[in-house]
Amino acid sequence: MVTVRGKQRNKRRGTVNKTNYGKIRKKEHNKKHKVVIENELIRANWDKSKTIKENFSDLGLVADPNADYRTTHKKKVQSGEMDVEIGDISDYKEGSSEVVMKLEEQAKEGAPALRHFSPAESELWEGLITDHGTDYKAMARDKRNTHQHTPKQIKRKIEKYLQFKSSDVKTKMGCVG
Repeated sequence: MVTVRGKQRNKRRGTVNKTNYGKIRKKEHNKKHKVVIENELIRANWDKSKTIKENFSDLGLVADPNADYRTTHKKKVQSGEMDVEIGDISDYKEGSSEVVMKLEEQAKEGAPALRHFSPAESELWEGLITDHGTDYKAMARDKRNTHQHTPKQIKRKIEKYLQFKSSDVKTKMGCVG
């Protein structure tokens, strides 16, 4: 009687089929990736039949900002200094398309981002202000200064906190103070 072991037994059972992860990865890579554009101005001028690089070049933008400004480094062995040659930037057109001009206007009109303070942090700054007033050196020595901020750091943080406190953002965040 012939005994069958290992792979031969599995072949007879039909359980030798193993998953080919390379094929799965290749299929996933070959699928067309959906491009999500959050900016409304770019989305309005986007052509779905073109590639990403073609769309960006038509809009007057650069798909890969590092591609046009590659640098080449040459080391000098004796002096230890480095020569840097900047790539040709004569092809760059400043604000040539109307899309770029509108994007620049949007960037100028953008509101500055406000820093949000947590309730615990606002409670800390309020306590330090009520105890020490504007004596930042005393605040730096206070035991509640667990992060060991310097007087200059504390001054900057309290100024930002007071700006935050005077704005209407704190009511939306539900912060104390």
